[in-house]
Amino acid sequence: MPLGCGVNVAAIFDRGGIRRLFPIDRTTSIAYGRIKDGISDALVHIPTSADCCGDLATLEPVRHELVIFRDGQRVWEGPITRVTYTNDDVEIAAKDVMFWPYRTIMRGEYDNSYPNIVHGTDRIGLILRTELERKERQEPPINVLPFLRIHTEADTARTSRHTLPYQKTVFEEVDDLAAKAGIDYVVVGRSIHVQDTSFLLGQTPLATEADFLGGVVVTCYGMDLCTYSAVTDGEGLWGADQRDQMYYGEVEMLATAYDEENDTTDPSVAELRSQAQRNLSQRFPMPIEVRVPDNSQINPNSEAFSFDMLVPGVKVPLMATAGCRQLRQDQKIDKMDVRQDEKGEVVTLTLIPFPGAKASTVDSTMEYEKPNAPIQQQQGV
Repeated sequence: MPLGCGVNVAAIFDRGGIRRLFPIDRTTSIAYGRIKDGISDALVHIPTSADCCGDLATLEPVRHELVIFRDGQRVWEGPITRVTYTNDDVEIAAKDVMFWPYRTIMRGEYDNSYPNIVHGTDRIGLILRTELERKERQEPPINVLPFLRIHTEADTARTSRHTLPYQKTVFEEVDDLAAKAGIDYVVVGRSIHVQDTSFLLGQTPLATEADFLGGVVVTCYGMDLCTYSAVTDGEGLWGADQRDQMYYGEVEMLATAYDEENDTTDPSVAELRSQAQRNLSQRFPMPIEVRVPDNSQINPNSEAFSFDMLVPGVKVPLMATAGCRQLRQDQKIDKMDVRQDEKGEVVTLTLIPFPGAKASTVDSTMEYEKPNAPIQQQQGV
């Protein structure tokens, strides 16, 4: 089904998404999305004249879940967080299954200080499995751990964090690692995917201006340029890396070590230098970005995208050919939103540059990678 032509419907399930309670037969609007490094929302409006009004009166937030189907396939699900009843309609708000880590305390101690340094993804996996297990023993279970997907490779970012019991919630730790330690996470259906920012979660075919209802923009960012990068622990220990300074001169940037506030031991110079190299890789050569404006609507006739591929973290090779500067750069999906009302379905995307991706001149002879298989929807049943 072309994007913009799908039919979205909703149903109510018991906690865990296994036992179906009742369908929502009529809606005035359905909106939902997928977002990288965050908790996505869904919002459904139902007219109060609908035949299922009696069932809607039985809704219990947190205990009951909203499941959205697109053309018969489960595409979004999670616990209901708010139900609002008015004379005109019923509004159901829900969050994806990252709600459960958000409302789970880290009751155990997790010590990855030297020499117990681990990949950040493995630390998250251990915390999720350990802390959510008690919710999986409830009846019915939350049904999240069976769909947990931890993607770890040899070059996945490492961490030396040390947290004490009751210091944080699970979500706070996951989100902080995503913000400061080179990790991404995204929820697809019931699956929580955790991976390094450079991990290839999937890839679409080449996209151009023709795939969006709007133009492709090329921008050069001088404020992001760096030729000398340094990372410090704030206590006099530092590591640095530099690039060719003959053309731009010395353009320096200083950052604080990723885990400086959480470590019980000082980072090594090698660790600080590694972080400096990682920071510099995003800032030299001069950052040039090929992008589409945020929340751009996908052309319903697009040949580059299928719905299964619209997952934050998936790579999108993007080419600009219509403007003065014709370039190609790999992007990755940061956010996807769907809204359906009486006018039909609208699908929008927000893209960001793929880590390490440099803009390059368009070459008509260039061969582009074939797309990866789309991520399979992980369902509750």
